[in-house]
Amino acid sequence: MVTLNSKIVQIGLLIVILIYCYFETKYHQDFDIFILATKDFLNGGNIYVNTYDNGFHFFYGAVFSVILTPLSFLPIHVARFIWIILNILALLKTWVLVTNYLEKRNFTTKQILGFNALCFIFSAKLILDNFHNGQVTIFLLLLILQGLKLISENNVIAGASLISLGISIKLLPLIIIPYLLFNKQFKAGILIIVFFILFLTLPSLIIGFDQNNKLLSEWWHLINPTTSANIIDTGEPGLNGLTTFIPTLFLENVPDNENFNVKRNILNLDVKTVSLIINSLRLLLIMFTLFFLRRLPFQKAKTKLHTFWELSYILLLIPMIFPHQQHYAFLMGLPACIYCIFWLFSNKSTISKTQFFLRVTFLSTIYICFNLHLLLGEFREYYDHFKIISYGSIFIVILLAVCEPKKYSLLKKY
Repeated sequence: MVTLNSKIVQIGLLIVILIYCYFETKYHQDFDIFILATKDFLNGGNIYVNTYDNGFHFFYGAVFSVILTPLSFLPIHVARFIWIILNILALLKTWVLVTNYLEKRNFTTKQILGFNALCFIFSAKLILDNFHNGQVTIFLLLLILQGLKLISENNVIAGASLISLGISIKLLPLIIIPYLLFNKQFKAGILIIVFFILFLTLPSLIIGFDQNNKLLSEWWHLINPTTSANIIDTGEPGLNGLTTFIPTLFLENVPDNENFNVKRNILNLDVKTVSLIINSLRLLLIMFTLFFLRRLPFQKAKTKLHTFWELSYILLLIPMIFPHQQHYAFLMGLPACIYCIFWLFSNKSTISKTQFFLRVTFLSTIYICFNLHLLLGEFREYYDHFKIISYGSIFIVILLAVCEPKKYSLLKKY
């Protein structure tokens, strides 16, 4: 039953959210680049050759401009406000989808409150970064999770269309296709490819086939992960992931922050060797997925928690192996963090104090790596320079690997 006090709290929370959204509209955002590119798209411009807002490229599929077309006709402050509200709604839905994998029936009320609070504290910086930058990461995560949920419920067409839309906007969800094929979801995999082709051709209805084909060619040239610029991806200080982190360790002169002369490389190797290291580590991380799957191809995971465990790792791979990943992209690693928090809450009484302490220490280190900008922003140049977020993602892989679901005593069968 909804009491008067709870209604007052809900209304108060809504007012706080609206005020926050209003103040966020006063700041310049990456969303502005999306809108500028959309206007250019509608006017027949080459959105992948042209740059916006002091030289920034538009890295998203042309279908994203089609989606943003209605917002491009609004005053920018109004468009920003709507975009932030949509981000908040998408985040709430994503939270519901994530927690559906977790069995909390045996949790006390205090444990549930503690778990929810810790997840919120852990994710605060990543969420705020996405809001503040007007980014699309939350929507991509939602499209993946909602798409997988629909596919698991045999609503394959709807699920495949959502995942393919995410791929059409930004190629990152491509990593889900081999996962579906491993799970014997051949129809879903094929439909994703079919819908992807349809979404690629959709802008032709607005700008014509010739112009759309030209844009597709330019888009691929810009985002092709095999090009040298996307293997040694060090053009901006805030970038993270293997394509940025590894060069800072093994190249002497990296142009991401030329005015910040603090040594960070441990060896001086040539670019070809560094590229080989990056691609080898990419392959190694992808192959490490088998550690989490723990089953033969075409077999179903035994529990929801195991599904969430393996899916958390696959989502974490996205900002680690793809090029040009800013700090906000590591929201894809949030399910992995939530899983580890849930595991610790569930296994505190079943593991030794030493094991529990070591896992908590790892989790605390990950929190610090992901939230240093929020906790102690005065030294943000150092955090970006040494790619602290990249270290955090490596620590998540380690912690996720040792928090195996088979040790969880409350496993829920499908």
